[in-house]
Amino acid sequence: ASRPRKLAVHACENPRAMAGAAAPTRVSGLPPGPSEPPVVQAARYTWRFPSFTADAHRRFGASYTVRLPGLPPTVITSDRALIKHLVVGDPLTRRHANDILEPALGPGSVMLLEPAAHLTRRRLLLPLFHGERVAGYAELTRTLVDAEMDEWDAGEPVRVHDRARRLMLAVIQSAVLGSSDAGFARELGRLLDTFASPVANFGLFAPALSRRSRWNVIAEPFHREADRLDALIDRVVAAARADPALGSRTDVLALLLAARDEDGRGLSDGDLRDELKTLLIAGHETTATAIAWAADLLAHDPAAARRVRAGDRAYVSAAAKEILRLRTITPVSTARTLLEPAPCGDRLQLPAGTVVLTDAHTLHHDPELWPDPASLRPERFIGGSPASYSYLPFGGGAHRCLGAALATLELEIALKAIVDRFDLEPVRPPERPRRRGATLVPAGGATVRVHPRRA
Repeated sequence: ASRPRKLAVHACENPRAMAGAAAPTRVSGLPPGPSEPPVVQAARYTWRFPSFTADAHRRFGASYTVRLPGLPPTVITSDRALIKHLVVGDPLTRRHANDILEPALGPGSVMLLEPAAHLTRRRLLLPLFHGERVAGYAELTRTLVDAEMDEWDAGEPVRVHDRARRLMLAVIQSAVLGSSDAGFARELGRLLDTFASPVANFGLFAPALSRRSRWNVIAEPFHREADRLDALIDRVVAAARADPALGSRTDVLALLLAARDEDGRGLSDGDLRDELKTLLIAGHETTATAIAWAADLLAHDPAAARRVRAGDRAYVSAAAKEILRLRTITPVSTARTLLEPAPCGDRLQLPAGTVVLTDAHTLHHDPELWPDPASLRPERFIGGSPASYSYLPFGGGAHRCLGAALATLELEIALKAIVDRFDLEPVRPPERPRRRGATLVPAGGATVRVHPRRA
């Protein structure tokens, strides 16, 4: 990535400052944090994130510093004032902290672009994932959801996470790539699994393990699979360019090939490949995991399942939002690099160069923001909106997930279809989360027994 631009400092919420009192004197530095060796912190952060962040939050407050191998000191925060500071303001003065994702997504991904280029690319992509475009994918999703559930064995345990990943791979293959080839789907699914492997989970993206490092032998299997994914996508793009019916296609790939920015320029082959990888990697696993968590939660709460079944569209939408709160799929929802000092709390000033991650998991389980936070209560999202910067399943600001509307639609359709067709019976206690790539998934695959409902 190119060298970052300078970051403008924006006012942070401060009750005394807003009341007219003199701002307190600030001390430059980082908040305290765990003292374990970096490799121990990395292991806890990677494989025990909910307990790790709960312990750190209890000991150090809303913001704390972690030290991970090969990375600069990193502040993790659930302070809504600091989060507002990170995501509000001129998008041209904001910079991501996603450089560690470059080996997976490629330098041409919208998630890796610098502010000005990011804004231009985002304007190019946003129309593909909103309004009528998203609504147009609803019927496709319903058809594929029904086809998947036709294969669920009545009265037998079903690992919903595995089935949902297969389902979402079919949805994204068709909606994004315009393909329905079964052999292609198998190869694509195998390659996408690489990005959730244990190597990818633990330190793969640290600079010491980059392809240019003398230690890259550790990550070389990952890089080989990444090269195969690049080649597979390149073949799909070449086939699309040669398709005489390309102009009548509505899949994302066809629309990306036709898209032009304000200067009339389209995406290069490299940028197109990196954007498609981003859509495949980010859009496949997250929605599948949300569907799996929904099945596990509703199997253990039949009353909630009945309310969803009987509820109108607004209630189903509220249930989907509540599932994304209660089982936060991506616990770190926003990452920024400070290029100028930024206020943290009442008296601390974070120095330039600090990486700040937002802890959506802690935010979503804060009892002051969400009374009885461990309960599934879709009513929270009916008749009002959450407090500002308290609900971040898709991140925030200029880097908010482009596919949020599509992912939400897919979850709502699958959620309603499952409860309309089946009564769900748990086969084990409520499942604990475990890390899979950047997501928190049900440790047992969200295994439930499905009983077809009578018409």
